[in-house]
Amino acid sequence: MTETAASSRRFPVVETVSDYVNHENVAVRFVSLWTVLMALFVATWYASYYFLPEGLLRSTNTATLLPEYAGSVWREFLAIIAINLVTCLIVAAANTFRSVRTPMGYVVVTVIWLQGAVVWGTNSLAIEAGRLAPSLSVLLGRSGLFELTAYVAVAVATRELYLWHQRSGPRWREEFERVRSPRDWRLSRNEWLVLLGGLLLLAAANYREAVMISQVVG
Repeated sequence: MTETAASSRRFPVVETVSDYVNHENVAVRFVSLWTVLMALFVATWYASYYFLPEGLLRSTNTATLLPEYAGSVWREFLAIIAINLVTCLIVAAANTFRSVRTPMGYVVVTVIWLQGAVVWGTNSLAIEAGRLAPSLSVLLGRSGLFELTAYVAVAVATRELYLWHQRSGPRWREEFERVRSPRDWRLSRNEWLVLLGGLLLLAAANYREAVMISQVVG
């Protein structure tokens, strides 16, 4: 019995979620993965806000890679988006590995979302603003949610770029086998649209962040 079949019997909810986040329709994949990650984000945000020490992850925030304020909104925007585009490349590169049905880019994006929730809940932002109490106004009032959404778009759009495949479990022991070549890479028109939409959303979110930073420290 494969690991997928076994998990279907033991954890039918997990298997159902897997069916949706790995659906052949990229729009279904996007909505499903975003919904799952949003639920995890909110739960982690609450837990970190109430139970974790302040400043816990400040040293891990990618914003700390930036120098002092770049001097203008556009230069700040270019510095911010450069870091985020590297993150997008890491997500797409991780998708060249697939464990059973799971693209490894999904794992990378999940870690980024959970880290973001802890950063917000523990005041680990590069520019200290106090702990961000969980609320809809905070969620929509900052650029972070839109950056995270863009990463989801990149992950689901590049799902089919795998080269190495771990066919069955246990995942911690089985090796990845090379099963494809980059010449086999194909993105459908809808996948290109989701990818482009994600990158445009990322650019808009990063510009908004640059404006907000300029208003604080510019």
